[in-house]
Amino acid sequence: MIRPLTIDLEGQQVKVYRNLKHNGYWSVLYKVDGKERVVATLPDVHLQNVKLEVKEAGRQRVLRDRCKNVHAFAKGTFTSIPGQPLTAISYDPYTACHFFRKEDRRAVYSASQVRLVGNQAFATISDLL
Repeated sequence: MIRPLTIDLEGQQVKVYRNLKHNGYWSVLYKVDGKERVVATLPDVHLQNVKLEVKEAGRQRVLRDRCKNVHAFAKGTFTSIPGQPLTAISYDPYTACHFFRKEDRRAVYSASQVRLVGNQAFATISDLL
């Protein structure tokens, strides 16, 4: 189900993953009553101070079963103010255990800004680590 944003997440810590059922959408997880819940499914998400995380057990299930599952996340501060991230980043469980820059496949673990739009992700070049 596609869920519009109904609560104010500005400045809040969230986890975001690519929605596997709705192509081009991102699911936003936020702690509600101490438990992470999907509070929105959006086509465009902006985050600041981002850590990119891959759960290795989930990746191994993908490799073993050849079936998609949610195991890669962008964790950061939700913002409605788009930055200027220009470097395309990606994740492919079959080729790497981490997110990477599309242009040279160098690993990316964090960035000061990330924009998730459609089926693409972009990070700020100068802040890639």
